[in-house]
Amino acid sequence: MVDRSNNSLQGVTVTIKGASRTTVTDVFGNYSVSVSSDTNVLIFSAIGFETMEVPVGNRTTLNVTLVESISNLEEVIVVGYGTVQKRNLVGSVSTVDASKLQDMPVNNIGQKLQGQIAGAQIYHTSGAPGNNMAIRIRGAASINAGNNPLIVIDGFPTVTGLSSISPDEIASISVLKDASATSLYGSRAANGVVLITTKSAVAGQHNISFNTSVGLESVGDRGKPNQMSAREFAQFKKEFYEDAARYEGYTGGVPELYQHPEIYGDNQGTDWFDILLRTAPSQNYNLSVVSGKKDLKSSINLNYTRQEGVMLNSNFGRFSGRANNVYDVSDRFSIGLNIGFSHVNRHVLPKMEGPHQLIQAAYLMDPTIEYKNADGTYPISFSRPGMFANPNWYLVVRDRQSPSKSTNLLTNAFLEYEIIDGLKYKISANGDIGNGVSRYFEPSHVRGGLFSAPPQTPIGNYNTNNFLSWLVENTMTYQKTINEAHSFDGLLGYSVQKTTFESGSIDGTQYPDNEISWVNAANIRLGQAGTNDWSILSYIGRLNYSYKNRYLLSAAIRRDGSSKFGVNAKWGNFPSVALGWIASEEEFLNHVNQLDFLKIRMSNGKVGNNNIGDYTHLSTVSAANYALNDQVAAGRAKSSLGNSNLTWETTSQFDLGVEVGLFNNRLFATYDYYWKRTNGLLYAIDIPQQSGFSSISSNIGEFNFWGHEVELQSKNQFNALTWNASLNISFNRNLVKKLGTNDTPIGAYNLSWDPHRTQVGRPMGQFFGFIYDGVYMTQEEFDTQPKRAASMVGTVRFKDISGPDGMPDGQITPDDRTFIGDPNPDFIYGITNEFTYKNFDFSFVLAGSVGGDIVDESLSSTNDLAGIFNVTKDVAKRWRSIENPGDGRIPRTRTGTTKDFTDLSTWMVFDGSYLAAKNITFGYRIPLKKYIESVRLYGSIQNLFILTNYPGMNPEASRNGLNGLGAGWDFASYPISRVFSLGLSIKFI
Repeated sequence: MVDRSNNSLQGVTVTIKGASRTTVTDVFGNYSVSVSSDTNVLIFSAIGFETMEVPVGNRTTLNVTLVESISNLEEVIVVGYGTVQKRNLVGSVSTVDASKLQDMPVNNIGQKLQGQIAGAQIYHTSGAPGNNMAIRIRGAASINAGNNPLIVIDGFPTVTGLSSISPDEIASISVLKDASATSLYGSRAANGVVLITTKSAVAGQHNISFNTSVGLESVGDRGKPNQMSAREFAQFKKEFYEDAARYEGYTGGVPELYQHPEIYGDNQGTDWFDILLRTAPSQNYNLSVVSGKKDLKSSINLNYTRQEGVMLNSNFGRFSGRANNVYDVSDRFSIGLNIGFSHVNRHVLPKMEGPHQLIQAAYLMDPTIEYKNADGTYPISFSRPGMFANPNWYLVVRDRQSPSKSTNLLTNAFLEYEIIDGLKYKISANGDIGNGVSRYFEPSHVRGGLFSAPPQTPIGNYNTNNFLSWLVENTMTYQKTINEAHSFDGLLGYSVQKTTFESGSIDGTQYPDNEISWVNAANIRLGQAGTNDWSILSYIGRLNYSYKNRYLLSAAIRRDGSSKFGVNAKWGNFPSVALGWIASEEEFLNHVNQLDFLKIRMSNGKVGNNNIGDYTHLSTVSAANYALNDQVAAGRAKSSLGNSNLTWETTSQFDLGVEVGLFNNRLFATYDYYWKRTNGLLYAIDIPQQSGFSSISSNIGEFNFWGHEVELQSKNQFNALTWNASLNISFNRNLVKKLGTNDTPIGAYNLSWDPHRTQVGRPMGQFFGFIYDGVYMTQEEFDTQPKRAASMVGTVRFKDISGPDGMPDGQITPDDRTFIGDPNPDFIYGITNEFTYKNFDFSFVLAGSVGGDIVDESLSSTNDLAGIFNVTKDVAKRWRSIENPGDGRIPRTRTGTTKDFTDLSTWMVFDGSYLAAKNITFGYRIPLKKYIESVRLYGSIQNLFILTNYPGMNPEASRNGLNGLGAGWDFASYPISRVFSLGLSIKFI
């Protein structure tokens, strides 16, 4: 048994037509089956290949070449609590075969999914080693309950999600998007569900495979901070003091360090961002052993991955293993046990990203400073004229310690018994156990920050956490076909899950020296501990019905009871119903020759979001002092009100989908329109102060979401050349309908570092600030234009658009702020192409978005005109005088006027549209026949290029991830690296 490239096919099912006898091909593609007559017909079937029927005749040897399937309608899709053929699927589900992603040497499956799934916005917001990707499905969002999808691994909704599992363990990924697909996960499914299925063996499958890759990571020059060089900065500081003398009466003169900028010549000085970067190696090793006997099927996977971060002193390492086993005790009774574990070691310093943290603080430093002395030693601090005292940021990143390690065990065990034909009972027990330990230590010579230089007394801490999540489920399924016209598939189930967390921490101060970093060396130690838990009890049911394999019905419901909600609202019902019509089966379409498949489907239902905290519904009690007998006495007092009616946020969803196969299914198109309404959003509503409290958490708030998704797949065969291409594009929209009792907007009440406002009648999380209008270039402009109290000629100018009464008033005040950008993209898209020619293969994955603004608020510091930081090269073109007005974009440096330029305005807002090459791979397969079945060599590049007008490093950066109320906020994030890798895959016989 071979394919058209003459490669042996293992695991092909061989069936005698009309009989129940079957066998499968071995690793060499060989099979053996006994036939009773030369009139018998053998049926050969395998996933990804066209099914063939071949008459036996009088032959004793039958060699067959299978042809790759163009249509994937017979593909079995993993859905909630079961599987279904793709042609009969009535929900909106996107799937990815993980084997097609194996050439991307990354340690998180989220990176491999970028550009692969319609409706899923997957962003690499930070390049820190071991960081998870931000995932948002169909624009889902909440005010306080998050927007992360539910991660389900082998049927178990896990605590650790994607971080604990190696991508090499995964067989397939299904992303459930509409209510019909997600309602069986009820109160946890409003943000979508990601189903991970790990690898398992099938009967007749026996092989050992080994994969390895090594790579080098580096940061490209595009988007790096555009800071002044040593000579440029010395010139800026010289002019800064000269202007202060001219306009402000400054008499101190120019500090000696900056009196002669020309002495720096072409010397660029210290690029403080570059000295924190390095070219970093990465490596990955994976061993897989699969054995599929008639009764026992086992799959074992061992993986080790190591990534050195492109920032100094950062790394991530994970060792993981998985053993999936199924034992068929009899034809009706099966036992399964899956065990997966992972151990992670990670070192990434806290406070690396964000306002005035390590990364940004470094490139705000004076570039005329040498970070290393001529004798090879390092100064520990610097103090430059007019600037803050700073530590040596090279030493800070190099010598601070923040090691962490975590261990996770994920288990699934089940018993399944077929009571009568078609009726199966299954009980499963699942466990997710995790433990983590982290330490932190700041030695005296790197203790301090942007505004305080070392040496200072060392500090440290020690943290531990652990959790246990267990799930027990009982399900009964029944399948029945009547007269080949009526097909039924029913499910009933009962589920209970409980999760418990514990944590503890010890902070240490007053260390005597730097010799011992552990917290027990500190003279003062303060500790605290905490615990919390939650539980959920559920009943589930589903009925799938098919008439003549063309009229489809699916109805499902889940009833959840959760400990997270008030006593009056602990239970909720989450129903869904979906209809499907395979119109291409109708006679009136038989004459349409180019139409092979046409399905129309529609669904409606409700799901929920329960991520509102474990005890939000309860009143809280805090420490308080009392006056007792004229003495102050310690006591307790109620600090917040509970709400016995508090419950989950509910999302009602409608989906209309069309699937079309054309030209012998070579071209397959899917279109979905969805509409969602999320109400009962958790929100703090105002209550009368006479109650003793100002607010209470309640379910008041409403958002609408809607959008369109298009997926196109093309499968083409040109003799030995195979070309598969896919395109997905998604349009997601949202609108805020209700916020609390008074519709009070959320956010943007500060003039800076608070850029987002969510307001009724507008999309969520838009940017709110001033409209930048350049600089008052002349006295005439200043006299005739609206201004602030501190404004003068040469200062920043904003547009006057409003006032206390809503009309322009000739003054620039906070009333003149308005909506200045929208982080929500107009659309997102992904493009995948795969080429195979004989033993060569080539593929690339592109991903991008159009629209979606970004606020680069780090500019408020890198263009700070107070002379306290290094600034961008653009500042050289600032206004200095009427005779030297600059280019009209950057204001003057006069004391008392520069703060206006750092307030959020349109000059910090940029179009975030981009196109990125997420992966490019070229491979060659060497077929062998003795001991080794094949060897494949490949080269791969991640993030080869990114096309964008955004001047920052990463248009996917966002300090708040893809939080619906705070997306698109870039503030000196950990850079994304470009990775060049070489890989080797060996498959042993």
